[in-house]
Amino acid sequence: MKKTLCLLLCLSLCVLSGCAGRIELTLMAVCLGVDADAAGVTLTVKSPDYTGDPQAEQGGYTTLSATGPDWERAVTALMESAPVPLHFGQLREVVIGEAALRYLPAEELLRHIDQLPSIRSHALSAVCPGTARDWVDAQKPVIGKRLSKYLDIFLQHQETLGTLPATSLAAALRDLCGPWRDPVLAWTEGGGYALNAQGQGTLLSPEEVQLLRLITGESQSCRLAHDGRYYTVSLRHGAERRIEKSGEAPVLVLRLPVLIRYSVYENPPAPGPEEALRAAAEALLAHLQAAGCDALGFGCIAVRDCGNLLQWLQSDWPEQYRSAAVRVGIDAAFRQQPTN
Repeated sequence: MKKTLCLLLCLSLCVLSGCAGRIELTLMAVCLGVDADAAGVTLTVKSPDYTGDPQAEQGGYTTLSATGPDWERAVTALMESAPVPLHFGQLREVVIGEAALRYLPAEELLRHIDQLPSIRSHALSAVCPGTARDWVDAQKPVIGKRLSKYLDIFLQHQETLGTLPATSLAAALRDLCGPWRDPVLAWTEGGGYALNAQGQGTLLSPEEVQLLRLITGESQSCRLAHDGRYYTVSLRHGAERRIEKSGEAPVLVLRLPVLIRYSVYENPPAPGPEEALRAAAEALLAHLQAAGCDALGFGCIAVRDCGNLLQWLQSDWPEQYRSAAVRVGIDAAFRQQPTN
């Protein structure tokens, strides 16, 4: 009996030793930065360092960067520079240097990123001023010790404020590949970076992003400043978006059934907040139209009038969208803010 037990123990140790020998260490990328210029493509990643590298920065994080004349060779150079295999399954943010979009089409760039091994498609897609390399290198866990946890907390806070678009890599790629709605990426300094079908971008302020997210149903409320006061605006039910015709020209119609809450310490507001909200919505639409960015998805409505894809392509919707008249209606109710 004892011999049998000893034999089983030896076999278990052999099996465990064999399994331990096959464990592979990987670098889990937390942030990915992408730059491109006439010299080529530069990729930068930040990841926790578990290799004992004496060059790792304080806090146990390492930054790797590599450049190649094109995407494929940049990826190869980055992988070869890593002491152990790189893994993108824990990626929190994909940050693109603004200048890179002048050298590579946004759709092509995002497709390349989406094909990285084990990519986390829910990572936030963002654009930064300057170079993404500098931005990624500067990232540190301001709260706690883990950069991934800090970014989760930061992005959750921004989600609550609604000042950053919560556009994932997968969502941005979906909208760029489809001709019916254009994406708005996060702008790392606050606000959004609205892209049109040609990959050209325009900056949206944090207030514009708040209103955009309210209209699309991504946020429950937004703040409205008017006449020295602040109001909280929420939708009573979904915003109505439709397209009407004025002769042959389309008219973009937006109707917002809103509840406007004011301070319990103030008297009911004089007429005006709903007019301020209407003006803000009209200004947002005018900004998006001038940039050729259909972020509110009116193209999703226009395409229903086309019997097939050929008719849609021949409709020249991007140009119609730019020149379309706009009509915004506000159906407002008022209520005092409840006290906590």
